[in-house]
Amino acid sequence: MARLSAERLAHAAFLYYVQGMSQMEVAHALGVTRSNVSRMLSAAREQYIVRFEISYPLDRDPLLEQRLLSRFSHDGVREVVVVPARETGVGRESHGLLAVGQAACNWLDRNLKDGQVLGLSWGRTTEAMVDSAHFSRRVDVEVVQVAGELSIDSRFSGHDLVRNLAEKLGGRYQYFNAPATTPDEATASALSQTQQVAQALSAARASDVAVLGIGQYGMGSSELFLQRAGASAAELKEAQDHGAVGQISGRFYDSEGRQLDLAVNRRILSLDLEDLKQIPTVVGVASGERKAQAVRAAIRGGLVHVLVLDSPLALALEQL
Repeated sequence: MARLSAERLAHAAFLYYVQGMSQMEVAHALGVTRSNVSRMLSAAREQYIVRFEISYPLDRDPLLEQRLLSRFSHDGVREVVVVPARETGVGRESHGLLAVGQAACNWLDRNLKDGQVLGLSWGRTTEAMVDSAHFSRRVDVEVVQVAGELSIDSRFSGHDLVRNLAEKLGGRYQYFNAPATTPDEATASALSQTQQVAQALSAARASDVAVLGIGQYGMGSSELFLQRAGASAAELKEAQDHGAVGQISGRFYDSEGRQLDLAVNRRILSLDLEDLKQIPTVVGVASGERKAQAVRAAIRGGLVHVLVLDSPLALALEQL
């Protein structure tokens, strides 16, 4: 199918999504085949002519939130948001991701201020947050990447995430035009000295607020990250031997939240965890009880100020 104009795609999308026509009826109206209509609707979504917003009616667990806040406030945690992860047709894990993502959006809606810089990292939870984002107001913020380019979900690159979130907020965005992982330490060091990467890292360090996913070592997005990085057997063994527990923005840390001096860490282009500690407000988003150890270590290390969690993870965290 030849590339169609945005107006043509928008017309097809309007007839289908707003007027409620079937694909066959749209085909008759536009003088095309039904298969062409299907491709037009897909193209309209891919080009963000059509955008979907998923709004969950969020409940919260204030008692559990207060218990966790009381326990972790001495580690620098200032706020805890806990939302339920119910069993649904798509499963509790998927619901937890979406519920936490929407709760993080609500937090941003309440707290972001004009003129701020918002740092963002990749990960399944941050992807769910951006994908379902809806804001009640426009905020003049600049959204930046705190790590180089990487895609956990093939539908979303790091560039997609910052652009889409900035557009939904009504703000601006800045890309990190370099890969998150490099073949070796020498390449990472050389790239970090280039003006483009140095500027991207400087912009990330200037974040007033950062929203970051927290990964459990060897599971989920952290496992996918290691695959994308092409981690060798020796690198994986080194991480295990040094007690890797969690990962934030590609930086692995131990049970005390201390960044590990690993071969794989030395070939990553992202903010160091010590850099992240200098950001005034870091919002850690995570779901699923399997991440409890990683979240607890991030708290011990003073890496997060606001926690947005689902109830299974919050309950598991309370038991540690």
